[in-house]
Amino acid sequence: MPPDRLHIELALEGLPPDAVLEFELQEGATGLSLASLLEEVFPRDEAARMEVEESFDLRLNPDVPEIYGEFLAVVRQYRAGLCSLSVSSTTGQDLSPTDLVDDLVAPGPPGSFSVLSLSLAAQYDPLEYAGDQGYDAGEPDLLHWLLVCLTMYFIDKHESSLPAQESLDQCPPLASAVDEILSRNLVETGDNPPAAAITPEGRRFIGDLLAETEQLIDSYDLFKDACWDKDTGQALFGTGQGEDLRVEVFIADSIDPVRAVFLLRLYDGSLDLLADRWPEAAADIDLFNNLLLPVVDRSVTESELLEEIIEQGMELLESQQERIREETIYRRAARSALADGC
Repeated sequence: MPPDRLHIELALEGLPPDAVLEFELQEGATGLSLASLLEEVFPRDEAARMEVEESFDLRLNPDVPEIYGEFLAVVRQYRAGLCSLSVSSTTGQDLSPTDLVDDLVAPGPPGSFSVLSLSLAAQYDPLEYAGDQGYDAGEPDLLHWLLVCLTMYFIDKHESSLPAQESLDQCPPLASAVDEILSRNLVETGDNPPAAAITPEGRRFIGDLLAETEQLIDSYDLFKDACWDKDTGQALFGTGQGEDLRVEVFIADSIDPVRAVFLLRLYDGSLDLLADRWPEAAADIDLFNNLLLPVVDRSVTESELLEEIIEQGMELLESQQERIREETIYRRAARSALADGC
């Protein structure tokens, strides 16, 4: 048995336990660090990746190309700075990128090969990423704005009262958001101070957010299911087989992705399960990291390809909007003709 043959078993947090990526590294891994090994297994070059995929034994596991694709998507996110990537042994021991493969492999049966079993996990922190990238939703204080919008949402949609003083004492940022809401006269309180009613000024505030959200939907929803057909050189939309490219398109169009994602999720019902305990949930920063997860847990598309998909998508949107305008004009003309006939 060549001593450098290596059987690799990789698990990825979030995938089913049986979705393990298994294959042999024929050229071995002697002297490689874990970081270098990952570069070998998930090379940046497309031709090299194809060589890796061609080495898979589909007879043993016909699903391995799909499993490899799931791993590759996470590795691309990691390389794009969208997440951190931790590696551990199957016993749960945290490993370092500089650890040598030689020190981690387990010998296989006589006449077989060495075995390396690892578990990978991606960690996402959208708010930290937003700070690093300068995404602030166009507001002086991102978290403050998020809390103001959140509070107004629950008061408006769920007729919630203002948070009790105990909740405000435990969450100074929420208290600051409530202070602004009151100082801007976005809500008014009745005889019982916790009660709240939306004022005309508050209705305008909410209306502006809704109008902005509707504009995002009208202009970018096409890209939530997009893929590229290599055979025809065409972008395909709404096939059920595509990826959600909206965040990438927001960034390409100089739209703050944090603001866009938050508004879309604010009004898609994602928060409704928290209606009876939202002040307590708002005190946990994880609430906003979960809401903003699509900012970082997303596709990573090669820039030239993304540009082509955007161009074709915008052309399709324009043609759809033109067709709607023509149909509207036709219907109005038909109604007018009927009225004149009467």
